Amino acid sequence: MYIGLLEDEPHLAQHVCEILENAGHTTSVFNNGTDMVKAIGRDTIDLFVLDWRVPRMSGLEVLKHIRNVRGLKEPVLFLTSRTDEQDIIEALNAGADDYCTKPIRPQEFLARVTALLRRTYPDRNDQDTTRRVLNYVFNKLDNSVYFESQHISLSEKEFKLALFLFENHERAVSRERLMQEVWNGEGDALSRSLDVHVSWLRKKLDLAATSPHLRLKPIYGFGYRLMAVNGTPDA
Repeated sequence: MYIGLLEDEPHLAQHVCEILENAGHTTSVFNNGTDMVKAIGRDTIDLFVLDWRVPRMSGLEVLKHIRNVRGLKEPVLFLTSRTDEQDIIEALNAGADDYCTKPIRPQEFLARVTALLRRTYPDRNDQDTTRRVLNYVFNKLDNSVYFESQHISLSEKEFKLALFLFENHERAVSRERLMQEVWNGEGDALSRSLDVHVSWLRKKLDLAATSPHLRLKPIYGFGYRLMAVNGTPDA
């Protein structure tokens, strides 16, 4: 998972990143609230870890931006030295999902992160070779997808892209995130390749703008969203 960390103390930020990355996550560190807000506008972050006292915009202001301005539902965990009960209540009432105090207790912190991710992204926790998402069955052994009595073979990149989009259906997913997940990088060449792969998936998996059940829609200047036409199909 991709986790955004708002922390202005370099040594603590490094320590938190090590905890998360050793658990298999990818992290980006922001040492002030304004830079994190800018990142939210151009990328897709799975979970936010916020310190309260940081320059330019506080963690609470960033939380309010996430919930009230961007309307995002991604989980938010506070990691802060503010231990007063009223601070905890204020953060939770503003939309935080959990609250962890400093000094950090690594095992407890990681357990809280894991619990939030497990509850928020149930479609991404299944490690079986065969996955069923939105009535599409993904077979990781041969990169194939089965739906509506059709058996479609995909290339490795097509399969990774399709599965990630289905695992994150109804979410706005940035181009940067898709290129990182599928190609492990970014750039003009990869950006063009992404658009080509999206076009192929629309045809192969019936995700075009006129498709009756699911549509893979572009979000201008940001990325793509896989959406159900009339409510989410049965999983």
